[in-house]
Amino acid sequence: MMKSLVLEVWKMEVTYSQDRKIAYCDGFKFRLDSRTGYYLCTKSTYHGHRERLHVYIWRKEHGEIPEGYHVHHVDGDKNNNRSDNLTCISGNEHSLHHMQDRVKNHREVFDRALEKARPKAAEWHKSEQGREWHRLQYKKTEERFHAERDFICLVCGKPFKSTKAGSKFCSNNCKATARRRSGVDNETRICAVCGNQFTTNKYSKARTCSRGCRNKLFQD
Repeated sequence: MMKSLVLEVWKMEVTYSQDRKIAYCDGFKFRLDSRTGYYLCTKSTYHGHRERLHVYIWRKEHGEIPEGYHVHHVDGDKNNNRSDNLTCISGNEHSLHHMQDRVKNHREVFDRALEKARPKAAEWHKSEQGREWHRLQYKKTEERFHAERDFICLVCGKPFKSTKAGSKFCSNNCKATARRRSGVDNETRICAVCGNQFTTNKYSKARTCSRGCRNKLFQD
């Protein structure tokens, strides 16, 4: 005969078998479903339905469960069927709780697997077999990445070809011209002759604001 062990006592007494595969409550027998982790009654408990243990306890202590609502284990432990660990929430909220739990569990499993796999993966990529795989992958993409495309220079308007996506200028001279025109390198200086402020490129050696001031500077 299977022995029973009383594990929790509160408003409703529940006893469990020593292997915790069977639970007894109010004269009903609830068997652990290994697939879902819930205790399911072996016979009808309410309107011809076999209820799960936590659902039975909630209904007996709080009344009928509203349509569209589920009984949820607050701490997520399906073995903890104390009434203070049970709450009644909407089906959508209940699904969200379990979805978050699944994502968390899957993430933990993935992280553990990745932690074990990463060193072996690094070792494989350094091996001759791994290097050969990388060479083959490069050959597959080489033509696509290095193919020349047609562009129009934004400065001189001439057509040119380039392997770089998004190319804008046909030469370094046009690129430098565009940079000067943008004024990104401009700075303000004080004229060495008249004392007025003037703007010039920061790489320029200009000391005067105009040709006239420059002629005076060299005359002096």
